[in-house]
Amino acid sequence: MELVSNLIKNIKEFSTLPTVYSSLVDILADPKSTAHDVSNIIACDQASTTKILKVVNSPFYGFSGQIDTVSRAIFILGFNEIYNLILASYLMDFFVKKEAVLDFRPVDFWGHSIAVGIASRLIGQKLGLPNQENYFVTGVLHDIGKLVFFEFLEDQFAAALALSKKTQQSLQAAEMTVFGIDHSETGALLAERWRFPSSIVQAIRHHQTGIVPGKTDELTAVIHLGNIFCRALELGYPGDDFIPQPNPYALDIINAQPDLLKEITPSLLTNYKETTQFLL
Repeated sequence: MELVSNLIKNIKEFSTLPTVYSSLVDILADPKSTAHDVSNIIACDQASTTKILKVVNSPFYGFSGQIDTVSRAIFILGFNEIYNLILASYLMDFFVKKEAVLDFRPVDFWGHSIAVGIASRLIGQKLGLPNQENYFVTGVLHDIGKLVFFEFLEDQFAAALALSKKTQQSLQAAEMTVFGIDHSETGALLAERWRFPSSIVQAIRHHQTGIVPGKTDELTAVIHLGNIFCRALELGYPGDDFIPQPNPYALDIINAQPDLLKEITPSLLTNYKETTQFLL
C-alpha cells in the first residue's frame, strides 16, 4: 500500500488536472456563477466543447441534434452534469498509454467503464434516485485505480493480471497479493488528491461491496450493481472474467426489483454503442 500511496503523492503529472478542470471547480464553488461563466471556460478548450456537444446530442440524453451551444447544454443539463462529462472525457485522454498488457487493453477497459456509467445512470433514472448527475461519471471512473497500476507499475500489474487468470480469482484479490492494495482504494486515493466530491470518492472506494460503512449510499450501491451487470453482458473488458454476485444489502438500499436489469437492457445496449463512438 505504501508503494502506491507514495506513487500518487509524488508523480508530477498527478499533481493537478488541467486548467479547464481547475477553473470549473472554482466556478462551480461560487454561488454567483452563471451558465455564461461556465461556457466561457469550456469554450477555451475546443476538444472538450466538441465532445460535450456530441455526447449531449446522443440518444443517451435524448436531445438528438437539438443542442448546438455549451450554454444551452448547461441550461438543460445543469452545471454539475456538464462538469462531470468534461471530467470523464478528459481522464480518457489523460492516461495516454495505448498498448495492451496481457489481456488488458485500454480501449476495452474504457468500453467497460463507459458501459458501467450508462448502466448506472439508467438504474438511477429507473428508480428515481437523487443526484443522478453523478451516476454516469462515477460509473466511468469506478475502476480508475487500475490505470494507475497500468500506467506506472506495468510489470507488477502484469503479474497481478497473470495471477488472476492462473488462479481464476478476481483481479482485485490478485492486486492485494501483488501490491498490498487494490484498485478500488488506489482509485479513491487518487480521486481524493484530485478533489473529487466525497460521494464519488466513496463509490470508487466501495463499489466492490456496494456498501459504505455506516451510511445508506445509493450511488455506491448502483455502481456496484451496474459494474456486475456490465461484466455479465461482456461490455468492454475490465481486466478479468470474474462476475461476482450482487451484494443483497446493496440491492436493498436501492430497493432493486427482479425485472430492473431486464428493463434497462435495450437502452443500455443502444446507448453503449452510440456513446462509445463519441468518447473513444
